[in-house]
Amino acid sequence: MSADNRPATKSEQEYLDKAAYYVYRAVRCSACELWPESLNNFGSALESLLRIRFGSGGYLNDLIKKFDADEFFNSIIIHDGASKECITCYADRVRILRNAVHPDCWKEATPKDVNDSRLLVILIYHALAVCESQRIADFQDSPDSALKLMEAYGKEPMDAPDSDAPNPR
Repeated sequence: MSADNRPATKSEQEYLDKAAYYVYRAVRCSACELWPESLNNFGSALESLLRIRFGSGGYLNDLIKKFDADEFFNSIIIHDGASKECITCYADRVRILRNAVHPDCWKEATPKDVNDSRLLVILIYHALAVCESQRIADFQDSPDSALKLMEAYGKEPMDAPDSDAPNPR
């Protein structure tokens, strides 16, 4: 446990565990090239991670507005090729595509969309739960978490060692 951080609250830990569960599902869907389903699960992981910071109220759209206004996340920058991308724009694209699985607003998701959402989830997870200088609390360790493995190895958890088991929480 870091000397500077408090232990995570029960709800913060539950949201992190939910995010890990959704990441596991997203990775399994990606392995079967089920891009919309994978993106939907990464979107749910994003929502769970944002709820760690902003609590249980509102929809994903409301959480992204809070995310955009929160200086805590200003250090996160995504480089897409030669240019910097707005992190809020990435989050909003994930939100839009997550909602696109409904029959009345279907959009095709691509492997790039899934990879972008995966990257966003890794970055937010790192800032909230991993980074020694920035994380908001000390969370209980889950050595087999797909989310933890994805952040640690920088690739799909199923490519990492000992990663076949789902997050038990």
